[in-house]
Amino acid sequence: MAKKTYDLLFKLLLIGDSGVGKTCVLFRFSDDAFNTTFISTIGIDFKIKTVELQGKKIKLQIWDTAGQERFHTITTSYYRGAMGIMLVYDISNAKSFENISKWLRNIDEHANEDVERMLLGNKCDMEDKRIVPKAKGEQIAREHAIRFFETSAKANINIEKAFLTLAEDILKKVSHIAHYNNNIDQDKRFILPTSA
Repeated sequence: MAKKTYDLLFKLLLIGDSGVGKTCVLFRFSDDAFNTTFISTIGIDFKIKTVELQGKKIKLQIWDTAGQERFHTITTSYYRGAMGIMLVYDISNAKSFENISKWLRNIDEHANEDVERMLLGNKCDMEDKRIVPKAKGEQIAREHAIRFFETSAKANINIEKAFLTLAEDILKKVSHIAHYNNNIDQDKRFILPTSA
């Protein structure tokens, strides 16, 4: 049997409207590449990248979902088991930002309750075409108590930082749960069985 080359596996999900740059964000992080000729994701696709955080090798399995409505039923099943979800909108597309509330509802309906969420305002290199002010992204992130980054896959702005921050937040949560469970196991040893 092959030796496991990582300590932890985190499943991440990229969601948001079609055309906001989810695939470009994923390829910039996984392959450090940018391509302007991506065709729309059909259904679902994923990439794997292993990172090192706090002395642990963490395998990130990053799922890229189709933003089109017709693929909605396919993609909702991928929310289950996701430990981190990045909601992506395009700063030059007001509709993609307005739809963030719909995507947040999808997370509430389909994802685990304790999933880590993060908001990305993508294409921040297109300042001349900006429609969504940064302050609006910050405001919605504050309202939902989630982290926020403006990113650009093209100019490689905040892509790695966003993924590593999300992975660190998940790692903190996982470590906290493991510590908590360990303490419970410790406590159990001191409970004497009652005689019937």
